Amino acid sequence: MSIQATDPQTVARQILGEISGRAANSIDASTRLSDLGLDSLGRLTLAVLLEERTGRPLPDHKMLSVRTVNDLERLLTSSERSA
Repeated sequence: MSIQATDPQTVARQILGEISGRAANSIDASTRLSDLGLDSLGRLTLAVLLEERTGRPLPDHKMLSVRTVNDLERLLTSSERSA
């Protein structure tokens, strides 16, 4: 049984770890999504899993601007505030 995190930073890093095969605790804020091997399909998977686990939609146009883990965490935090 896995424990699901609730804060955006932890959720994002857990999902990125699942997709990339890296340990979530080895992924830091400056890590580029491309360095994790995320291509367009990986980014789509990321967006779908984030929406499922956070319960919040992430606009496609905003996801397109995400380059680093920090960008992703900022997007999730701003989405959380506007919910």
